[in-house]
Amino acid sequence: MEASTSYCVRLPEQPMDCSFHPSEQLVAAGIITGQVRVSEYDGTSTTRRSQKRLHSESCRAVQFSSSGDCLLTGSADKSLVVLDTGTCKVQKTYQDAHPAGVSRLLALSESTFASGDDDGLIKTWDQRQVEPSGSFDAHTDFVSDMVLHDREQCLVAVSGDGTLTVNDLRTGKIRAQSENDADDELLSVAIMKGDRKVVAGTQSGVVNLYSWGHMDDCSDRFPGHPSSVDALVKYDADTIITGSSDGIIRIINILPNRMLAVLGGTEELPIERLALSHDRATLASVSHESCLRLWDLSQLAQESEDEEEETHADQEEGNGVSSQEGTARLQGDVSATVDRQAQAVSDDEDEGQQQGKKGKRDRGKGQHKVPKRQKGSSSGFFADLL
Repeated sequence: MEASTSYCVRLPEQPMDCSFHPSEQLVAAGIITGQVRVSEYDGTSTTRRSQKRLHSESCRAVQFSSSGDCLLTGSADKSLVVLDTGTCKVQKTYQDAHPAGVSRLLALSESTFASGDDDGLIKTWDQRQVEPSGSFDAHTDFVSDMVLHDREQCLVAVSGDGTLTVNDLRTGKIRAQSENDADDELLSVAIMKGDRKVVAGTQSGVVNLYSWGHMDDCSDRFPGHPSSVDALVKYDADTIITGSSDGIIRIINILPNRMLAVLGGTEELPIERLALSHDRATLASVSHESCLRLWDLSQLAQESEDEEEETHADQEEGNGVSSQEGTARLQGDVSATVDRQAQAVSDDEDEGQQQGKKGKRDRGKGQHKVPKRQKGSSSGFFADLL
C-alpha cells in the first residue's frame, strides 16, 4: 500500500482531540484555546459549519453521541458541555464536573457518556440528569483513553499510572485491573478479535495484548514502534491504525502480529489522537500543528473488500481458503515495504524505547506548546519511509 494523501482542516490553534459523526460527513475538533470547530468534509475539501468558544481553557476532548444528535466536549477547566449538532447551540453545561481537568470522553449510548480526568477519576453521565450516574476511582494518574465492551457492558480504561481497568457499568464496580507497570504509561486502547482481545499502546512503543477474562497481565507484547503509541483506532476485527510520537501513522495486523504498511506522517510531529469515519474511508489525526489532517483510506478499504471477495470465492469453489490465508494475500501486496520498514524499526528499537522511558510526560495538563514545523518536502519524507 502506498502512502495515503491528506488534506487539512485549518484551525486557529493546535487541536487537542477529534471525532467523526456516526452517520454524516461531519468532523469535530477541540482546540487548545477552548474553541470547538465542526466541519463538513467531502474527501477533498472541508466547509466550516460552526466554531464556538465553549470553555475558558483548552478543549481536550470531543465526542459525538452514538446517535450524532449532540457533541460532547470536555476541558482543562473541569467542565463538560453538550452541544446540539443540528443547531450548534449549547444544550447543557456541567460546571466543575470533575475535581481535575477532563482528559477523555466516550459516548456510551444515545443519552449516556463517560468522562475521565487528570487524577484518574472516571464518571458516567446521563444527559437527562444533573448529577453523574456513577463513578470509578481506580487510577492514580490521568485517564489516557477509554473504550466500551458493548456485549459485557464494561468500560475499559487505560491510564498514565500504567494500569488497565475493566469497569462494570451494570454494577458500578471495578471488575478487573491489570498489574501496575510503573515504568510504562498506557496511552491508548482498542478491543479486537471479536471482543476477545484488548490492545493498549504504551509509552515505550510496545503494543500490549490482553485476553478478555484474564486482564491482570498482558498475554502478548508486540514491539516495533520506535516511539510511544499515543493513539490507536480499530479498523476491523484484525487491524488497527496507530499514531506514534515519531510522527508516523502505521497499519498493523493483530494475531498474527505484523506491521502491514505506513499510511503517512507529519514530519516528526507527534500523532496524539486518531479518529475513524463511520464509513472507514477517512482517518483524522491530531498533532502539534494548527490543523486537523484528514487521510484518505479508500485504498485500504478497497484492498480489504477485494480480500473478502477472493476469500469468499475460494470457499465457494471448495478450496477451503481460511481467513488467515486471505489476510496473508492482502499482506503480500505490501510485504516488500514492510520488510524494509521492519528492518529499520529493529535497528532503532532499543534507542527508541530508551527515549520513551525518560520519565512520564505531562499529558493532559493543558501546558502544550506548538513546536515549529521542520522544513523538508513531503515527497522526500514519504520516500524515506517507504
